[in-house]
Amino acid sequence: MLEEYRWLASLDVLRLECDGMTRVISALLQRDGIAHRPMAGRLNVEAAGQIEPHYWIELDDGRHIDLRARMWLGDKPGVPHGFVPADAAGVRYEGSAFEVQANPIVFWALTDTTIEAFGSPDFLKVRAQAG
Repeated sequence: MLEEYRWLASLDVLRLECDGMTRVISALLQRDGIAHRPMAGRLNVEAAGQIEPHYWIELDDGRHIDLRARMWLGDKPGVPHGFVPADAAGVRYEGSAFEVQANPIVFWALTDTTIEAFGSPDFLKVRAQAG
C-alpha cells in the first residue's frame, strides 16, 4: 500500500490536468507492460457534480486511476482520487477508450523529466497475478 501511495504522490505533484495526467500514467503503464485503457468521457459524482470532458485510466481489474477529479469537483467526500474501485458509491465513469502513444519527447514536455525517472508501478502486476 505504501508503494502505491508513493507512486501516486510522485504523479500528483505534476502540474497537469486530467488529459495530460492520463497520458503520463498510460506511458508509465505501457513502459512496464501493465494492461490498461486510457479513457475519455464524463465523470458523475452524486455528492459533487459532473465533469465533461474528463480523462482517466481503467485497469483490467475494473479499478480506475483518477488524480484530477478533485481539481474540478473539490475535495468533498465522495470525490474520487487515486485508485478508485469500480463500484465506488455515487461515482459513475462513462467513456470510451483512446490510444496513447508512449513518446519520450511528449513525456518530457508534460513532466519536465524522463520516463526512467519515475518509479515503476510493478505493484499493479503483483495485484493482477494474485487476483
